[in-house]
Amino acid sequence: MLPRNPPLAPANAGVLPLQPRFVRRVSNSERVLVGLDADGTPNSVTVIQTSRLNRLGDYVFAIPAPVVSVLPGPGTESQPGQRTNQILWQGFSPGQRVLSAEAELRLEESAPYLPVKVRMESSGGRTTVIVENQTGVAVPSYTGDVEPVSLTQVLARIRTAMRRNLFAEGLNVELRGRKTPTEVQIAAPLRVTGAVGTERFSALLDGVNRKAVRVTVPDEQPKVAFTVRTGAVPDRVTAQAGPERLAGTIELELTYARTRQFDQFISSPDPTGHSSTTYLYKTAARAAAPPPVETGGSDSHTMGWVALGLLLAAGLPLGAVLWARS
Repeated sequence: MLPRNPPLAPANAGVLPLQPRFVRRVSNSERVLVGLDADGTPNSVTVIQTSRLNRLGDYVFAIPAPVVSVLPGPGTESQPGQRTNQILWQGFSPGQRVLSAEAELRLEESAPYLPVKVRMESSGGRTTVIVENQTGVAVPSYTGDVEPVSLTQVLARIRTAMRRNLFAEGLNVELRGRKTPTEVQIAAPLRVTGAVGTERFSALLDGVNRKAVRVTVPDEQPKVAFTVRTGAVPDRVTAQAGPERLAGTIELELTYARTRQFDQFISSPDPTGHSSTTYLYKTAARAAAPPPVETGGSDSHTMGWVALGLLLAAGLPLGAVLWARS
């Protein structure tokens, strides 16, 4: 089994205050903005998620995520809501609709699942920045004598899903005889491009044969700025039949599944549909802690009831009030 995260899935996301309704055929894109301390430690994680609905109908759904705050994203045609560990959407799609939200995430629940780790090594006035692919995992697998027709069909479905950037479904093969347990090391291939100080670099880190790129500059505290995107999944399955072809097919499917995980750092409204994510890492100062908010005792409760009364007087349905104030 692959790790559960990403996409991020807080255990206590709760349930929707309204009955979920969903419009299929959604394309999802995300920009994950990662602020870095001078030593490469993440100090902030923000996601800008844009979903494009491509069908007519009502929609009510939630995106689970360890959110601190949620704001409307660029180009959105609807306003997002927020509950504990959820980004909320409700509305009507006339056939096409863009939903965009900018969500600040809790650092301790999001940074461990970023695709790369940044480290610094300084010596003699020079610094080496190491960018390492962190997506590699060991996954249980198996070998055996497989029925060749079923394996050919499965392989074709995986390749079609990869070509269309869709979820690969219906992957069952017929074994003949005994299944032998084994283990396979897989990772999402990552294309890393950017700069350390004035030194530009680009590398494809497959996470297995090449896990890291090292960039050395004559600066003890260089600024770092680079992007990370998933790369093409290598297809090394040969035409030969038997256990070798089965092993190659399983490795291909697992690598593609791992890659799709990092194409959805937070969940897509349609997990089976097209999705892509760009991660942008940049040296940045830590945000100052917000000042403590003083509560107003009975006055604050009064204002809350006044606001609720105004909403009800405006004719908003009770469900919308619950949504806004959850």
